[in-house]
Amino acid sequence: MMQHERLSIHKISDVNQEIDEPHVLSKDIILLMMINFLVMTAVTTQIGTLPLYVTRLGGNAAMSGLVVGIWGLAALGARIPVGKWIDRYGRKQLILIGLVILMIDFSTLIFVSTLMSLIALRAIQGIGNGTQSTAVATLVADKLPHEKLSIGLGYFSISQTLPAAIGPAIGLLIIENWGFQALFYFSLSLVSIAFLLTLFVKDTYHKDSKILPTTQLTTGFKDLIRMPSVWVPSLLIFIVCFANAAVAAFLIQFGEQKQLSPTIVGLSFTVQAIVGALARVYFAKLYFYFKSFVLIVAGIIMVAMAYLSIAFGESVMLLLLAGALNGFGLALLMPLMNAVVLRKVTLAERGRATAIFSSGMDVAYGLGALVWGIVVSFFGFQGMYICTALVVVTTLGLVWWHRRLLSE
Repeated sequence: MMQHERLSIHKISDVNQEIDEPHVLSKDIILLMMINFLVMTAVTTQIGTLPLYVTRLGGNAAMSGLVVGIWGLAALGARIPVGKWIDRYGRKQLILIGLVILMIDFSTLIFVSTLMSLIALRAIQGIGNGTQSTAVATLVADKLPHEKLSIGLGYFSISQTLPAAIGPAIGLLIIENWGFQALFYFSLSLVSIAFLLTLFVKDTYHKDSKILPTTQLTTGFKDLIRMPSVWVPSLLIFIVCFANAAVAAFLIQFGEQKQLSPTIVGLSFTVQAIVGALARVYFAKLYFYFKSFVLIVAGIIMVAMAYLSIAFGESVMLLLLAGALNGFGLALLMPLMNAVVLRKVTLAERGRATAIFSSGMDVAYGLGALVWGIVVSFFGFQGMYICTALVVVTTLGLVWWHRRLLSE
């Protein structure tokens, strides 16, 4: 018995050495996390502020929705062709191109103040962000050891979670004290720093791709989408994000119906971001103690429970609990599903595979806000959140049917 315990201790020690951060968080990975953090912060500072800017320019609510929504549609339109270019020309070049587009866009926003120009510049901003974010995610996957994709992608996703927590608050603080032009200067500064940091990142893709067979370089999107290792995790994340769109779009309105202030409801998003970031920090330990299949099922159940907590909760504590469950569940699902997508594709297919995975999320949030808005009109907010929980639970069937693939 004691011998078995000593073996277990040695096993844990060995695994802890394997998942030690320096083995995953190389200099380039840390640089890419910083680049992604800076760009996402620049983008998220405008989430709650641009609708106010539209009002200031004389626009209405419909115009505000167009300004917000066109960004995601443009990013979606950019990802598919960008995925091909990433695999053809390399990752770093596309990161730099995307950042240049963003720098030009923010520079122009400083001096332009008409609604039509704002809509056009938001579309250009979406293209720039769709380009750089797809390229950054692909290069991160290139830099990670194959057996540590899930762990490494979990760490990397922190650079996406934290900006979602702090970006909107920073944006509101800036416009309240210094105005919208100062906000655009701030975003331009962050993106410019990201551009400079990118110059220090090494991209070895071209050197490695020369030894790949020609057939690997010509795999099309249709062939990739047909691969279960690509479409199964992409569909699962699509369904989860489709449901989560109801939280992003309508939680504050549901809170007002329950006589909760927007500030109180906003705490749920803050808790979601903080718990999500902490879960990603300790993801490596969870990945050691539990099988991927168990973590995936746990993530789905947590997300579904979060939506039920919103539907039936009458207190602030249940709303915060919902934020924590949603943050933890998404923190488990995102890196695991991303790793499944990338694990069985070649180096020359990663750009397109990443584009497919990311495009699913773009469509899910855009389409989800529209569909759940219709559902609310028929069943109310509570009925809508019950429906979102049921939609998420249906993914358990997909997971069970493809359990062998998702357990590898």
